[in-house]
Amino acid sequence: MNETKANFVDNLYRVWAIASKDIVDALKNKNTRTNIILLVIIVVFFYWSSTPRPFDKRIDVAIYDEGHSGLTDLPTQLADGYRFEFYEASSLQEMERMMGYKQLGVVVPSDFDRVLEAGGEPKLTGYILWVHRTKVSELELKYSDKFSEMLGQPVSVNIGENFVIPQPDVETSTVQFTILFAVFWMAITIVPHLMMEEKQTRTMEALLVSPASAGQVVMGKALAGAFYVLLSGGLFFALNWAYVTDWGLALLAFLCTVLFSIGVALALGVFIKSPQQMTLWMLPIVVVLLVPAFFASEPNLAINLKAIFSWLPTTALVEMVQFSFSSHAPLSQLLTNLAIALGSTALVFTIVIWKVRRSDR
Repeated sequence: MNETKANFVDNLYRVWAIASKDIVDALKNKNTRTNIILLVIIVVFFYWSSTPRPFDKRIDVAIYDEGHSGLTDLPTQLADGYRFEFYEASSLQEMERMMGYKQLGVVVPSDFDRVLEAGGEPKLTGYILWVHRTKVSELELKYSDKFSEMLGQPVSVNIGENFVIPQPDVETSTVQFTILFAVFWMAITIVPHLMMEEKQTRTMEALLVSPASAGQVVMGKALAGAFYVLLSGGLFFALNWAYVTDWGLALLAFLCTVLFSIGVALALGVFIKSPQQMTLWMLPIVVVLLVPAFFASEPNLAINLKAIFSWLPTTALVEMVQFSFSSHAPLSQLLTNLAIALGSTALVFTIVIWKVRRSDR
């Protein structure tokens, strides 16, 4: 038992020795620092673009009109430049599903016209997406003012705790793709160079004749890459925490994304010989792995393409993240996605270790 424990500790020490050296060396590299700054800018930009901004004057409203009032027939252009776009639903459930990328859901009561004609203050029941749950008071005031301006008399929009948690197949943003992009960006701009520099400086041979095994070398490189990738993930979750409905699943999906991304980046590092070749391979990697994941959920996508895209590990990872933003995760689909992600990761790391071992011959 003591010998097994000693061997385990020794293995961890070798992995950490390789990783800690690479972490420091990468941080000293000007390109690494530039890529980190670029990633921060990109993640912040995606966050900014996915949230309502002061100059956004269009209010998309999914509306369920219980009394078939004439609300949607009124002029929707307001004096301050705001404009309502109404999307009518035949039931409350349909309205909730329709909300998607819309800012507001509204239920118009059956007595709306009668109260309006009597000079009273009609009350509309408002619904907002789960991600906006911390802004209830602000949004109630904003939408009450806008509806009052449109109708020419006071109207109150009461939201309370009417938060719509999206179904697993309903997208409300592109945030689930942003995390994939951020992790891949950091992985493939830093990790391959950890391998290529060892080959260019001929220190890989020294590593492989040292007590460290090929697997330990690969794990050390992966751990160094994970250090930087986790920084990008921490920034992502710090900005987008409000989307998460299941933190356990969100962290599992993030961990799987990190492992697969680092595996792909290590594979690039062991097979590609120069930074110039790396630049040439970047576009094919993006086209094959990232672009399909972005379009896989498009409803108008050809059935055959959708079937092919569904088996890509990046698509599986994006769906797992989306499930962590949803009301629930369909178990069979979640397990399938998890199997695809873990199987692909294991395959990539196996190939990397095999290639490193071959370089020792």
